[in-house]
Amino acid sequence: MPNPNPYLNRVSIKDYTQFFGRRREVSRIFSRIGASRPQSISIVGDRRIGKSSLLNYLCTPTVQRQFLDRPEAYIFLFMDLQQRRNLSLQDFLEEWLQQLRRVLETGSLHVEGSFDGVRDALDILQQRKLKLIAVFDEFDVLTSNRAFSADFFAFLRSLANNYEVAYITSSGRDLQELCHADQIADSPFFNIFTNIYLRPFTQDETNELIVKPSAAAGIPLEPYADEIKLLGGQFPFFLQIACSSYFEHLQDGTLDRQAVDDTFHDEARAHFRYLWDHFDEEKREVCKAIAENRPVPKEQTHLFEDMRRAGYVIEEQGRVRLFSKRFVDLANRAPRFSTTPTGGYAPVPSQEIPTLDLPATDPAIDRSRLSGDITRRLDTMMAQQAQAAVPQQIGRFLVRERIGGGGMGDVFLARDTELGRHVAIKILKAKYASDQEIRRRFVREARTASSLNHPNIATIYEIGELREVPYLVMEYVRGRTLIQWIKESGPLPFADIIHIGAQAARALYEAHANGIVHRDIKSSNLLVNKSGILKVLDFGLAKHGLFNLRKNDSQDESLAVSIPDITEPGILVGTVTYMSPEQATGQGEIGPASDIFSLGIVLYEIVTGKLPFDGSTYFQIIDAITRAEPTPIERIRPGTPPALIAVINRALAKTPEARFATALDVATALERISV
Repeated sequence: MPNPNPYLNRVSIKDYTQFFGRRREVSRIFSRIGASRPQSISIVGDRRIGKSSLLNYLCTPTVQRQFLDRPEAYIFLFMDLQQRRNLSLQDFLEEWLQQLRRVLETGSLHVEGSFDGVRDALDILQQRKLKLIAVFDEFDVLTSNRAFSADFFAFLRSLANNYEVAYITSSGRDLQELCHADQIADSPFFNIFTNIYLRPFTQDETNELIVKPSAAAGIPLEPYADEIKLLGGQFPFFLQIACSSYFEHLQDGTLDRQAVDDTFHDEARAHFRYLWDHFDEEKREVCKAIAENRPVPKEQTHLFEDMRRAGYVIEEQGRVRLFSKRFVDLANRAPRFSTTPTGGYAPVPSQEIPTLDLPATDPAIDRSRLSGDITRRLDTMMAQQAQAAVPQQIGRFLVRERIGGGGMGDVFLARDTELGRHVAIKILKAKYASDQEIRRRFVREARTASSLNHPNIATIYEIGELREVPYLVMEYVRGRTLIQWIKESGPLPFADIIHIGAQAARALYEAHANGIVHRDIKSSNLLVNKSGILKVLDFGLAKHGLFNLRKNDSQDESLAVSIPDITEPGILVGTVTYMSPEQATGQGEIGPASDIFSLGIVLYEIVTGKLPFDGSTYFQIIDAITRAEPTPIERIRPGTPPALIAVINRALAKTPEARFATALDVATALERISV
């Protein structure tokens, strides 16, 4: 009888003996759960990354005994919410109560599903000195379900505040991105969570999954490890499929590698197609560039890095490839996209997807008869047509001209006809108009900046929509950005540098004191008017936390603003040449110290006219930021005040702890310099 295939156990995620990898994540989760008061965890990861397997592993008593000092003091209740989009609040509470009744072995609880019934159960747990760990797989089923109101999430928050209760949830994206209403996304319930992001396996975890099960089953796959990685990359799901394919063929005594590839592809093909269909056009272009051995366009390097961190791109010995050679086949067959002069993407006509000659606004189009690909392209065309020309008027604002743009939107000069003043209007770019996540992020930028009131931060006046495309109206500042100043006039005078740097630092301190990290401080986001007043622009990548730098008011929560973070933590955001080491590598907390490092880069640049960390390739820049020391300022610009050099060098320290404690300290240090 042939040995059973150990990799077929991937369909049985409840078998903890078949769980491999994730040691760091498991240890981190149990350290939070095992705290004197359990802390809540949100596990976030892509489809098929192993979220459900991890939750089941955590709920295994044998595992709990390995990590918890007193496992008998914990009650783990698991609820699988997958495929339950229509779950009612009543059904949820009744199911939760049934589990609690079984654990407590009591019939004294309310029978009907109710908040009071849950509280009664927790009262009993408290009397017995038991801690409840409520585990919810695919918790976004609840956050996106209109049957679950803000009161429900306030109730969950109150349980964690008043009882020994913690939650472990899983979701495909940050829960706040998947809420059915802003009031849900803004709920303080989400502030109790620590996010843990599941990424692809490390090399050691990958090798363990390939080697251990097969060796135990008597058919070692270690000699074929490199070939298996070429099929499955470092994704546990695809690795298991690849291992299973090799194992099955080796069981028969022969190894036909083409047959192994075909077996793998038969099972993985649908999942590859799902990934491809859920990539946006820019990510598909990155995939095609790599598959065709073309350089990735410089403006897409941030996407390239996002995809590398997510496991879709693998870098080995200086060479880059897509995670699976069979995924390369899919990328090669897909239609190519070319960059348009406006910065968007237009599909090159191919035989696989026909071009569309119908007007996008034609009411006679029967969308139900179109394929998914054509429907998506139709939506893109409609969005592009909606912004094909600069609007002459937006509400009461008369648009004059385009004056700039960023990663998400174009900026226009306009006149407010009611108040008689010039304003800047930022409109979301056409290629993002149909992306709901990007739309929400764009609106969050306005909310973020509008929550700040500081003379050195550009004021947001209002937000609105133009033909379902969001825009924001902000203060128009006459002046030039620091990057324009450098290009036109060269390095700045020392007195101006000190004055500008101190203003920028005080603006950052105001943001940090309100729980906001900018994450994209750079010369093009700092604008100076003719009077020498600096304005910090563009909070589109801002990260929101709940921390308070005003130590004397540390108990006053009114000083800290908590706004949901729409950008995914752990994903590379910002402009590469201005990133801190922790931001560039994704290792470590991105907090106020990251903005201080970026400000240090700006100060170095306006002193010397050069960037402290640069390179001809993306990876050379990252390596310089994390490892290299910049050219000494005095060598580039003799006569620079030593005190100014000291401030810049301290801001550019590789570790956050070695930098200034706060941005206010930077401002104070600069203002003490005499020139």
